[in-house]
Amino acid sequence: MGWGIFKPRARGRTVDPDDEFYLSIRNIEKFAPKQHLEEREMYYYNYRQIAKYRKPLLSLLEQISERAGRGENVEVSVQTLFRNLKDFYDINDKLSIKEAIADYNLKVKLLKLFKMFYDDTTLTGAEVENYLKRMPKN
Repeated sequence: MGWGIFKPRARGRTVDPDDEFYLSIRNIEKFAPKQHLEEREMYYYNYRQIAKYRKPLLSLLEQISERAGRGENVEVSVQTLFRNLKDFYDINDKLSIKEAIADYNLKVKLLKLFKMFYDDTTLTGAEVENYLKRMPKN
């Protein structure tokens, strides 16, 4: 049983519709699988309250909200989301894109992102590896 402590209603707070995150989150929640809502709130949405995470999180959420799935060009989708995910998790920009591509944990987080937001478990680690090898390094 989850307590739902990260949900705004559970804490008695309401969502401000003028919040810059509101539109992206609302769009994502139209297509995202409901069973992963608690994970999205805990691992992503909740970070909007920490100042240094706001900009990279907003970029990531906007990118996710623009694609209700992998889209037509899977390779470009994976590469774009990976770059945004890297910016979010590597907040101090310590990793080069080449180092990020070699980071196993970032690739696992990317696969989890596809599961949490798109309910897509068809993407394999080998496919991700292949797409990221061909990603522009700049």
